[in-house]
Amino acid sequence: MGEGRPKGFVSAPWLPVTMVLLGLLFFWEALLSGKCLYGSDFILQFYPWKKFVFDHLQSQGSLPFWNPYLFSGSPLISNIQVSLFYPLGFLYYLVPPDIAYGYSTVLHFAVGSLFMYHFMRSLEFQRAASFFSAIVFMFNGYFMGHLYAGHLSFVQNYVWIPLILYLLNASIVRGSLRFAAAAGLFLGVQILGGFPQIAFYTIFASSVFMLLAGADPGSEGRKPRLLRLGGGWLLFVLFAFSVAAVQILPTYEFTTLSTRGGGVSYEMATYESLHPKELLAFLLPDIYGNPVDGTYWRSRESWHFWESCGYVGILPLFFLFVRGRSRTRPTVRAFAVMLILLALFLALGKHNPLYPLFYHLPGFGSFRIPAQIIFLYVFGVSLLSGLGLSRIMEGEWEFTKGFWIFSILAAVVLGCALVGLSVLRLEFFYSLFKNFSEGPVTHANLSLLYGRISHTIYKSCLIFFLAFFLLVLAKHGRISARLFSFLACAVVLVDLYLFAAPLVKTYEFVTPLEKKHLLSQLSRTPVTGRVVALDFRFSTNDGLRYRFPSIQGYDPLILKKYVNYVLVSQDFPPNDHVVNLQDVPLPQEKLMTLLHARQMVFEGEVRELENKIPYAFLVPKGIVKPEESILPFMKSDEFEPRQMVIFSERPKEGLLMADPNQPFIGGCEVLSHREDEIRLRISCNQPSYLVMSEIWYPGWVASVDGKNREVICGNYMFRVVPVEEGSHEVSVYFVSWPFRVGAVVSLLALGLSMCFFVIGRRR
Repeated sequence: MGEGRPKGFVSAPWLPVTMVLLGLLFFWEALLSGKCLYGSDFILQFYPWKKFVFDHLQSQGSLPFWNPYLFSGSPLISNIQVSLFYPLGFLYYLVPPDIAYGYSTVLHFAVGSLFMYHFMRSLEFQRAASFFSAIVFMFNGYFMGHLYAGHLSFVQNYVWIPLILYLLNASIVRGSLRFAAAAGLFLGVQILGGFPQIAFYTIFASSVFMLLAGADPGSEGRKPRLLRLGGGWLLFVLFAFSVAAVQILPTYEFTTLSTRGGGVSYEMATYESLHPKELLAFLLPDIYGNPVDGTYWRSRESWHFWESCGYVGILPLFFLFVRGRSRTRPTVRAFAVMLILLALFLALGKHNPLYPLFYHLPGFGSFRIPAQIIFLYVFGVSLLSGLGLSRIMEGEWEFTKGFWIFSILAAVVLGCALVGLSVLRLEFFYSLFKNFSEGPVTHANLSLLYGRISHTIYKSCLIFFLAFFLLVLAKHGRISARLFSFLACAVVLVDLYLFAAPLVKTYEFVTPLEKKHLLSQLSRTPVTGRVVALDFRFSTNDGLRYRFPSIQGYDPLILKKYVNYVLVSQDFPPNDHVVNLQDVPLPQEKLMTLLHARQMVFEGEVRELENKIPYAFLVPKGIVKPEESILPFMKSDEFEPRQMVIFSERPKEGLLMADPNQPFIGGCEVLSHREDEIRLRISCNQPSYLVMSEIWYPGWVASVDGKNREVICGNYMFRVVPVEEGSHEVSVYFVSWPFRVGAVVSLLALGLSMCFFVIGRRR
């Protein structure tokens, strides 16, 4: 889409260096204080994962494949959000994760800035305009809101889109498939970052980019160009999935067995859609308050704030409506406009009457939170506003009709807000809450709310009129293009900084003494018993953070059978939308005993649960029942866990039946328990089944006296190993074949890419 050769940073190195320094300055407290950069989901979810991986790597020199501390056991390597193989996540293997998080964020901030600057320069934009775009791309409210939310995987995915499009543009400009393969390589890196929805939207944006490039026939003609671009797109996607196969294949296996298997319902897919009323915050960013000080009032669910925060500053919005002669091809502007419109259109989700059509398209029915596509809106505004500033700097520019329409509408909205705040006050707030809140505003910090709303109204009015005034001065030649570009960068930086600075905080991991006392009493392995934590001092993922085997957990991916099992045990209705499995009010229920629930934390004390079912035991009899009838049967009095095991289909080696003439005698001893391997010694006087209080999952295999045996799924979701009579040593260990196959594919793809680039350079 761009013309000429993509330019690097050499021509003005101080601009990208300045952007990196701004990042260091912005995050200086997290870097120098020794505290963790604050992020709510990082503290609750990503930190326990990263700490577990770091500790395992330090103590055993290997990555953990299984997590025994949440959901009574769950595959870790298959969980894409853990981002075990993400190259730029190397810091989490070198230093403790609470320290690594701040440095990793600054690293991503720096590379994201450089990638955006480089992409804009490749499109022949002016240096200052490229710098302006980089500011908008990295300091915008959507990125900073997700940073405050602690969405580590979002940060790891977000920064790669300008580099991917830079390489695709280079492939188009130079007519070389080598750059398309390079773009695929970095799309693979983005996928490894752990947020497949963002990678999906990146593929979507890249496809639009290449389709528009195909619409411009250039000098070679439309048909040959389309064929070459089609081949480039296929190579791009093929390389991406091949490079990321080490993660994609295990994750795919996990997804098919999770609550996401087969897609999600329309209700789930449209959860957290952008409401049209939230567009008001695109101009007045804190009009709905802010979760930093507890003033967010539009909903009781504070995460609406960062999922709908599309604030990119006010001056960039003016630049969207500047036109003039430019060396950049018209398709660049068309791409940016289309990206902005499509992102807003799709972000509306359930508020968009046409969204059901998109829900049935591949990919869209697999994810929730349509508002997350707003990051493409942000990217589109970054690109188009940079184009507007570049045109102003080149001269011979003018305002479009849209400029005056936007100016009048924005002035009316801001003027009404200013008058309402200054003159009407009570009526203004009453009308605001009545028309824009999802319910009674009783959850927000009302004592600080007036200051928060008045600050955003005054600031936005000031920035709006300052931006308009500067544009009028530039249009009439009152200030030079050079001075204007400097002031434009300063204005947008101050505007976004004032909004984003409160979102950057630090956090110190401190465990209260009362909680430490409770933790000291808890079981440390599933062998001694699992824990149900119902005390307010405990978070859902504390099992992993503090290393006690928990029945609960929070994760967007949970094994479907496990969710069903727990819900049935608690007499809850079926629900495939569960991501936070926290409510377990009946920890002594019959099915809970099979999970080896032995302790409950409640009201400041640890209570021992009566449970006569051991961690591992032998039973002499197997029966077969339809899968849908297994759980009701297990809850009934007919089911005797120590006498029988239930299968949904007949085992390959047939069913064992207890000898009625011989009393069954069997014993079981656990010799060792590690994350990925469990060793036991058993003895029995007739063939039997070893039943373990461990979740069945593909990849668990058994060795009985050195001979491989199949691990069967029994009692709906537990590991079962058939054994012969006599004394045996049994080892049950985890081997992920999708990981092994994926690792080979990824290594081959990396090797092929190196050959591809070497051969391409020689030509």
